[in-house]
Amino acid sequence: MIDITSDLKELNISYDKINVVRQGENSDTFLITTSKKKLIAKKFKNLNFKTITNTYLNKKILNQLVDKKLFPKVVYQSEEKDFLIYEYVESIKSNKDKLFYKNLGMKIREIHEIKPCKNNLTFEQQLNFYKMSLGKVNKEKVYTRIEDLLNDINIKKSKLVFSHNDLNANNILFNKDICIIDYEYSSLNNKFCDLSKVIFEFQMTEEEIESLLKGYRINFDDVTKKKIILWQRFNLYLDYIWSIIISSNENQLTKENIESFYLNKYIDFDLKN
Repeated sequence: MIDITSDLKELNISYDKINVVRQGENSDTFLITTSKKKLIAKKFKNLNFKTITNTYLNKKILNQLVDKKLFPKVVYQSEEKDFLIYEYVESIKSNKDKLFYKNLGMKIREIHEIKPCKNNLTFEQQLNFYKMSLGKVNKEKVYTRIEDLLNDINIKKSKLVFSHNDLNANNILFNKDICIIDYEYSSLNNKFCDLSKVIFEFQMTEEEIESLLKGYRINFDDVTKKKIILWQRFNLYLDYIWSIIISSNENQLTKENIESFYLNKYIDFDLKN
């Protein structure tokens, strides 16, 4: 685990307590308790994942996210030191009703309206990292299915937006309003990547999907339904690839039950619906 005490001392940030929130594959996250407030600190650490962690610490991106209230107030950021500190947001339990999903759709649209910086990676560039990583662990054949899925989602002809790419329940905070964290895997991507992820994450009903898309300003027609399913299949298979890469990076064998979990769910999607 990374020690951030010297970083805090250099920034003249005094604290009462530091707790580890999460030790991730490419960063460690800490909760810092001071006499006045709580802060979250993220220290990025894994050079192997630099290729896909993109421009999360870019000031232009962060400023836009904070100004639009899509991210908490930033206390300190440094691309050189791979270090970010922002104000802690206490997330409370929210009723996942139609209004919540409509507001979530509005927030996702606002994320997609962020103006990217010049060195923003595209999603296809990030996929090249997965391909190279699988080659290093003799799993090239796993990637071949991605080629077919890429043709299905037709990403080459897609309009690209600034996409979060990792919208899960832990990254979506609610306290009077919706706030979203952990943009390190963001890239230029198709809007349905994020939309399909939250639909799958919250196992939304058709009525809830309709509310989400109403907030985003998309009609929930047969074409949209097909795109959502195709992207859910793609995202799920990519999660499977990611599990292989993480396991190999940690010098662990990919467990058979992990493979079965992803692939069985992947097969469950019926494109005829």
